[in-house]
Amino acid sequence: MILYEYEGKEILQKAGIAIPNGQTLHSLEDRVNFPFPLIIKAQVLSGKRADNGGIIKVSSEMELVENLEELFGKIVNKETVEKVLVEEVVEIEQEYYLSLSYDTDTRGSILSFSQSGGTGIEERGVRIFPIDPLNIPSSLELVEGDIPKDLLTKITQVFFDSDALLLEINPLVKVASDKSQESRGRKWVALDAKIKLDDYAKARHEDWNFPPRGVPGYSPTANEMAAKRIDEEDYRGTAGSAYFDLPGDIAILSSGGGVSLTALDALIKAGGKPANFTEYSGNPPKEKVAKLTKVVLNKPNIHGLWVIGTVVANFTDIFETLSGLMDGLRQAQTELGTKFDFPIVIRRGGPRVDEAYTMLKEVKDFDLTLLGPETSVSQAAEIMAQKAKEYEQKHG
Repeated sequence: MILYEYEGKEILQKAGIAIPNGQTLHSLEDRVNFPFPLIIKAQVLSGKRADNGGIIKVSSEMELVENLEELFGKIVNKETVEKVLVEEVVEIEQEYYLSLSYDTDTRGSILSFSQSGGTGIEERGVRIFPIDPLNIPSSLELVEGDIPKDLLTKITQVFFDSDALLLEINPLVKVASDKSQESRGRKWVALDAKIKLDDYAKARHEDWNFPPRGVPGYSPTANEMAAKRIDEEDYRGTAGSAYFDLPGDIAILSSGGGVSLTALDALIKAGGKPANFTEYSGNPPKEKVAKLTKVVLNKPNIHGLWVIGTVVANFTDIFETLSGLMDGLRQAQTELGTKFDFPIVIRRGGPRVDEAYTMLKEVKDFDLTLLGPETSVSQAAEIMAQKAKEYEQKHG
């Protein structure tokens, strides 16, 4: 999960790392309580905001209002600006680039450092140092530069304590000589903060109350946010962490083992049009499958539902999850006030599948086609695509 700048700075500030005085605005009605000049910054997940009009310096109330009116709702790097961070202007003596991340080659944590921060860091030399989480002070002795070691230690500790995958401060600045700043512990200030947290570590952090978000350059849909909340509220198995809306008419519930993308490709090849990408795995309880079912069906013009999984699931209780499917179908019908008469093709195999299919054969309120593991993903896709096409031709 990538954090917005203001969220990342809150984490740094709690760890004793100075940030500029500022406030986050959620609407044009919010009042700004700092003297001019000010910097206003669009809160989006992608980078290079300045190049796309997302960071502006203002010197008066009139400039502030005019630019806020333009910034709220503006599309910056394909993201809609819904929050704006307003900060004081900091007088800079020196800029540095600093980041902590994990290196896939060494399979360890590294610190990247440059004595020249700011925009265009990609074109400048960045030195890389391995960091031993069990001996941070010793690791930091390798880092050259003017940054105090106690500050480096704080930043590095935040990276590990927060279960971060990336912590980037660009720039970390040395404040121009100012006795008032130094007396407030403001000799060093993190002017920006980009932090990416490990989603799988959420159970260790009760303070992670961040709202759902998508990926940089993309504003998540209501369905995508609703699907993500399913796993955030219940950690038994997974159901909804990976969900994306697509423009098709066949809703999909796929289950683990890498079959999800294979199934998507097979359905498209068979002439079907997926309405979403998602999967559930790790033996989620039926309540979570029911919630995910309601999400995938919360779209207009659905002409079919495809429930597809690995040839034979190892750990997922097929009876439990397909019971959740039925619960979700019936709940969605009631909540949406509609009748789901489109074809539903189910191809599953695994623990309690016989019991599950016996239960499904008794279902009379839905058009179910039950396929076993002897039916390949491609064959199941062709059956689903054909049935959805026939339903569309019949119902328009």
